[in-house]
Amino acid sequence: MAKDFQYDKLGYYKILKVTPQSSEEEIRQKYRDLAKFWHPDHNTDPKAVDMFQQLSVAYDVLKDPASRLKYTLLSMIYDKANFPDINAICILRNMHGQEDLNLRAFHLIEITGKGIGHSAIDKIYYCSHYEAAGVVSSIARHNWLKGFWGISAFFANIKAIIQNISRINGKKENFMLLLHNSLAYKDEGKMEEAATLALLAKEYATADELAYLNHYIGSLGNISYLSVKKWNFHKLKMLQLFYPFALLAGIGIVCGLCYLNERKMQNSNSAHLKQVVTFMDGRQAFSDVSVAKIFNIPVDVYSKKELYHTTKAVQAMHGADRDFDVYKTVEQGTTVRLTGYTADKKWYRVMFDNGEMAFIEAAALAQGIGNTIPLWSKIYKE
Repeated sequence: MAKDFQYDKLGYYKILKVTPQSSEEEIRQKYRDLAKFWHPDHNTDPKAVDMFQQLSVAYDVLKDPASRLKYTLLSMIYDKANFPDINAICILRNMHGQEDLNLRAFHLIEITGKGIGHSAIDKIYYCSHYEAAGVVSSIARHNWLKGFWGISAFFANIKAIIQNISRINGKKENFMLLLHNSLAYKDEGKMEEAATLALLAKEYATADELAYLNHYIGSLGNISYLSVKKWNFHKLKMLQLFYPFALLAGIGIVCGLCYLNERKMQNSNSAHLKQVVTFMDGRQAFSDVSVAKIFNIPVDVYSKKELYHTTKAVQAMHGADRDFDVYKTVEQGTTVRLTGYTADKKWYRVMFDNGEMAFIEAAALAQGIGNTIPLWSKIYKE
């Protein structure tokens, strides 16, 4: 019995104790019996007047097959709280306030992050074919750019984005829109428009709804259908993913440019250069190792300022990188002279007692003399 009243949002079938399948005669007889019982002239029950009025309203709608079918169809798409006036159904219009036979409904949620909290706009938009992309794109752009600013907003926005994509061709919303406007066009005598929308509504109807919808289409008679443009809902779904893909592409391009620039610098730094070492007396020496660009430190063999010593046993390299060949292993406490450094000061070029040069990581050096410097050393003269 509950199923008989599933399309009875105002309770008209229930109060008359009939179903949508009841005959006109059965409805008429039920009304007579119940009206006689509840008539205030001979029923002293306090609710008799109200019951009698409800029976009259229900009978006025259900006694006519066309009115009854219209009530049943409206009960499919409206609840009691927002049920329209059955005799004054207005045509739902597009975003620009225009009548449009090729409307579709888009149930979209817009999230705005506000740090601690967030706000949400949950709304159904009736869009024409040329409006849909703009509306969907605008909501998607807002959510991707402004919807993640906050903890609660982050999770609410993820849910909203998923729902917006999955409901891009929502059955419930579109069935309501198409059936409503079909009934509204029929009331205005526009039968071709009514038939066209009713036929489109079949795509969104459930099995139970389809039975009544077919009955309604049959009641319209032999009417020709109007041509409408086919919708590409897949494109509208993909449109909502444009912004994250564009963001990822932008990040990828920036990372790629940074990588190429780093490679360029590495290649430049790995060039084989003859590094010049200048002494205070005007003499010059050359380093024949492959190195990065080095900032030179003039050599004053009478100064202790640039004398350093190794804090641990460390490998001296032929270049300012661990990828170069090892020149030799230097013992802890070995005193060396700084003759240059890399731009990031992570590697020092040093001169050994025999006048040869190599690179040691700055972290392995400390300023000052370590082990005793031999008298024959080329790094320091008393």
